[in-house]
Amino acid sequence: MKTIFLNQLSSIDPDVYKAIVVIFIIVLVMRFIMKILRSMLDHKLKNRIIDKEIPKELAASILQTESNSEKHNSIKWFAILISTGAGLFVANQYLPLGLHSIAIMVTSIALGFLAYSIYLRRFDK
Repeated sequence: MKTIFLNQLSSIDPDVYKAIVVIFIIVLVMRFIMKILRSMLDHKLKNRIIDKEIPKELAASILQTESNSEKHNSIKWFAILISTGAGLFVANQYLPLGLHSIAIMVTSIALGFLAYSIYLRRFDK
């Protein structure tokens, strides 16, 4: 069974691996840039609030971070990773890998996001 799986992996075009790595690197760089921009803009906003001498209550409401989204971040990643793992398992059952495998992965990840959104709706109630 192990040799069958290895033979199927070797039949995938090496350009696919290169494309996945390039996409992954682009996502990481863009995420890094977005974090830097967010921290710079937050700093600039805090300085303006201090300069304008806004009352403490209003400043606290403006600067309040979304603590709920930080609390639910682990649940989101759990849903995404579980659905991705399930998609990989199902795609492996219907070999050879092809366009239908991509459709299975997209569907499973979408179901993971759906489960997460249902979780958020129930939590907000």
